[in-house]
Amino acid sequence: MSLERQRIFWGLLFFVMILAAFIIPFTPLLNDLPKAYGAFLFWNLFAVIVIFCLGIITARWRDDDER
Repeated sequence: MSLERQRIFWGLLFFVMILAAFIIPFTPLLNDLPKAYGAFLFWNLFAVIVIFCLGIITARWRDDDER
């Protein structure tokens, strides 16, 4: 995958994650759980996913001189 396609992919992925961070807590997706547990579960899962994605991005990070 070219660098430009990777940038587009990761940009769209993080855009979707940011939208999810604002939309999911206010939708009835977590209605079966008490509010405290639902919020705690969502934000923990969200944080783990974001940390994992950032780990992938930074693991592949290189300067142009290192090729």
